Amino acid sequence: MLVAGLGPAGATAAYELSKNGLKVLALDKQKHPRYKPCGGGLTAKIEKILEPDFKTVVERTVCKVNFTFKGSGDIRAVSDRPLVYMVMRDVFDNFLVEKARAAGAEIHEQEKVTQVEEGKDSVLVMTDKNTYFANILIGADGVNGKVARSIGLKPKKRTAVLIEGEVKVKEKRFKKVEDEIQFDFGSVPYGYGWIFPKADHFSLGVGGLKEMIKNPKPYYSEFLSDQYLLDDIESERKFGYTIPIFDGESKIISSRTMLAGDAAALVDPFLGEGIYYAIRSGQIAAEVAEGILNGKITTAVYQERIAQEIYPEFEYARKIGMVFYTFPKIGYELLKRYPEFYELIFDVARGEASYEQLWSKLKSKAGIEILAFIGLLKTKPQDVREMYDSIAGQYDAYVSLWKNTMGKGVWNYFEELLQKNVKEGAMVLDAGTGTGEAIKAVLKNSNPSKVVGIDISKGMLKIAREKIKDKRISFGVQDFSTLPYPDNSFDVVTCTWALETLKEPKKTVSEFLRVINEDGFVIYAFHSLPIDIFGRLYSYLMERLLKKEFELRFLTPKERPFHKCGRSSIGSFAGGLATVVVLRKCCNVTDETAPCLIGEEEIPDSYTR
Repeated sequence: MLVAGLGPAGATAAYELSKNGLKVLALDKQKHPRYKPCGGGLTAKIEKILEPDFKTVVERTVCKVNFTFKGSGDIRAVSDRPLVYMVMRDVFDNFLVEKARAAGAEIHEQEKVTQVEEGKDSVLVMTDKNTYFANILIGADGVNGKVARSIGLKPKKRTAVLIEGEVKVKEKRFKKVEDEIQFDFGSVPYGYGWIFPKADHFSLGVGGLKEMIKNPKPYYSEFLSDQYLLDDIESERKFGYTIPIFDGESKIISSRTMLAGDAAALVDPFLGEGIYYAIRSGQIAAEVAEGILNGKITTAVYQERIAQEIYPEFEYARKIGMVFYTFPKIGYELLKRYPEFYELIFDVARGEASYEQLWSKLKSKAGIEILAFIGLLKTKPQDVREMYDSIAGQYDAYVSLWKNTMGKGVWNYFEELLQKNVKEGAMVLDAGTGTGEAIKAVLKNSNPSKVVGIDISKGMLKIAREKIKDKRISFGVQDFSTLPYPDNSFDVVTCTWALETLKEPKKTVSEFLRVINEDGFVIYAFHSLPIDIFGRLYSYLMERLLKKEFELRFLTPKERPFHKCGRSSIGSFAGGLATVVVLRKCCNVTDETAPCLIGEEEIPDSYTR
């Protein structure tokens, strides 16, 4: 049995195998103890999987957390039980290596793996000093490890870049916050800043997705300034490094190799925590390896166990991270307004709750904030163009978040309608196209011959053109309340979350009906004022909640463009806040009850979720 890499994943696997009497050779390119840049925070759930002696190398046990936004607005929360155990990675990793050695593992340090080749009955591992054959290889050699590259495994990941400082400050400043950790939102794009107290100094830094920030150095300097630390620093050592953030389930095995820890991109997409999952994956790999040697199972069992135990949590953590890091102000405000969020985060850290539970709680609250951005803005018609031009660069991120929160049901229903009603070779007009999300849905769910997207915002259309490269699509700057097309020009007209910006939505929908042919469809979605008292109360609370930044607009029942007949349908979602309508050529939105003179078809007249 061979283990490549002696970080937490590899050292744990070597220990677990050795203590069960198996012969293990473990290799590492460095000699322990060696410095490893890392926040060094072990969430309290580590107690569930590690033997208690790990606490001998813990420098500080933390029960307090401070959440801030760009250095201000303290949200201090205190737990009655430990949340995080702080360690220095050189000491902690060496502790794990020595446990493996004491259990009987053969440890070769300063020996670098240079190539791996798999055969039918064994795996060949070449190093800069020797060549070895093993039945099973556990690849735990980090984010850029040679094992994965040699055998062609490429775990899905996004790369985060970080700068960390080991910073000693004046005693008075250190004593002030020595018993709390701090997370700062907004200090770096798609990431956060942190201050973790160790025995006599802070491990602090900033980190975010590489494609968002490129170079983290300026953010690190600004973070120190925002925290008012510059005048208190007595000594500082800075280190840059990368970590692999999980970006979807992927293959992390071959016939005789299993990847663990960072090599498998097993890093929490919300907190950026990797140590717990490195240790856990090392334990699972060891258990599976023992079963393989006994001839009972294959490496596929390791893939299955990671997929069952870790991947589902990471998928929810990724969604939560999308809220907090794409929209850090929203994430911060959610923590500020709803203490139950950080209480649940504490439970997750202790292993007493799941990310799925946290996501379920987050969805409805985040949806309140997102609704304000994507179409519920009460703006004067002459201001709409300027407003949407100004937010064009952020719009897709908000839409993506909205689609994964309270908009999920309504968007799925909209796509179902496209599948059913957009026929092969159809001519489609998308009115108020924005950044083209509805056009993408049309292309995904049908095969039109031509799609025209119009909008008054040049900024939004620019983004739509950049992301949709299809010869069937054309875009134009146009006020969609008055269409420049002859009668019967299109088979389908779509319009999503744009009617709220108009003074006369019924008049605009009449224009949609004019330009469809006799067998055509108008499919549109908008936000509406709920009829029932509880829905109205909810919408009222939303307006109150966001009145400082936004004026919300819900179409009232009187404004709602609809026609009741056997050829029309209406879908209601989120307690009546979102509505999707299908109309036919015969429909008259100025009179909901006017009889339709054309024969009725089998279209449901209502749909509620």
